[in-house]
Amino acid sequence: MPDPPTSRPGTPNHPPGRRRSGRTEAEPRLRSLDRVQEELAAAVDRSPADETEILWLESRRGRTGYRVPDLDSYRRRSRQTTLRVREGRRPGLHRTGGARTSEFDSAVRHALAAARAAPPESLPPLPEGNEAETSPAAVCDPELERLHAKAARRLLQEALEEDEAAIIEWTVGQVAIANSRELARAERASAVMVEVRSGRDPGAGFARHAARSLDRLQLTRLVETARERRAPEGVAATPPSGAPVLLAPEATIELVELLNLHAFSSRSILEGDSFLLQHTGVQVFDRRLDLADDACLKGGLPFPFDLEGVSKIPVELVSAGVPRTPALDTATAARVGLSPTCHCTGGEEAYPLNTFLRAGEHSERDLFRIADGGVWVSRLDEVECFDHARMRVRARARGVRRLRSGRLAEPVIDLVWEDSLLRVFSNLLAIGATCFCRPSRDGFLGGTSAPALAVADVNGLTAA
Repeated sequence: MPDPPTSRPGTPNHPPGRRRSGRTEAEPRLRSLDRVQEELAAAVDRSPADETEILWLESRRGRTGYRVPDLDSYRRRSRQTTLRVREGRRPGLHRTGGARTSEFDSAVRHALAAARAAPPESLPPLPEGNEAETSPAAVCDPELERLHAKAARRLLQEALEEDEAAIIEWTVGQVAIANSRELARAERASAVMVEVRSGRDPGAGFARHAARSLDRLQLTRLVETARERRAPEGVAATPPSGAPVLLAPEATIELVELLNLHAFSSRSILEGDSFLLQHTGVQVFDRRLDLADDACLKGGLPFPFDLEGVSKIPVELVSAGVPRTPALDTATAARVGLSPTCHCTGGEEAYPLNTFLRAGEHSERDLFRIADGGVWVSRLDEVECFDHARMRVRARARGVRRLRSGRLAEPVIDLVWEDSLLRVFSNLLAIGATCFCRPSRDGFLGGTSAPALAVADVNGLTAA
């Protein structure tokens, strides 16, 4: 039974003259950022440590779907506070879910205890207040702040046809940072992602995209993209051997995320797992491949500062196929003797949160012609990296199609793919002109954007 109409997305419809009963689906509000900043500043002032930093993260997430019977809709809230202290040359760290002023004081004591047990080391001071530049235009959409599951399902219902289905996920979150060097920053942000399936398996078209607002998401255009990717009806075929593979943007994003986690994160550097330890400054990828972290581009999910409060700047991770630098916070950079890159994700860890694999010049139809005779992969599931040093990965390829005469042809059964990303990204035929985006794991601090990639051939592509 279709839901009744509402006056605008996110606003429940109540018949005139009828009193509301029970709780509505409207989401509870996040705490006032001004109040949070006041409490953080007061806790920093009370701290007996030589240096103190408090990071506040709070978010609420929702998910629902339309014509997705196995989907469990949910509404989740999370809140975390991270405290860093410096006592002499000893650093201390403590994380807590506490939100009251008294709990901040207790967390400071825990961080001090950790510092007293830590070995001394030479670390740079915490960032200073002059790092806190003015934030850009707001990155929070009021419509997403009001959105609830019933209104979200209605948005999908209005955009979809009879044999189409979709899932929508949205997050509203906020960050506040204060330290004893007079740095204070705060920002609220939103993000929304929609996955659309047009048609029935195995030939259904698939598309997924994310944006900071419902307007920028362009839901109607996303649904049209899924329709354009529908394969004609036919029997699932077996894959060709040694043929080109065209990865949809949604599949490329999964591979870029593996690179971020296992090669460019600060943890992979400290643990000695990253291939960058041997290949920084060496061309290992195709010269057309450029990977950057840029939190200022509106085409992704921009955010003005990292979780040390340092204003973000564009950073070249890979330039013309040459890896340049991992993501580094100030503490990790000092430990490995490199320059920080403004990528702190809380505590003393860094990870690229606003990654762009730069687009090329080829339209989707151009890519179909370039990879003719091969296969199109709509998405990758169950993705894992089982050899970090050589970036060997395993994934299940879904939504696979044959490419014939420059267009999508009959479906192919799901495939299992094992290969090295070092080989895949050095074996490119072409790079697409259109990027799609997916939010970072926290849901709102950033996202990964990538275009389609035509690969000359891949190893280990077998029937699932």
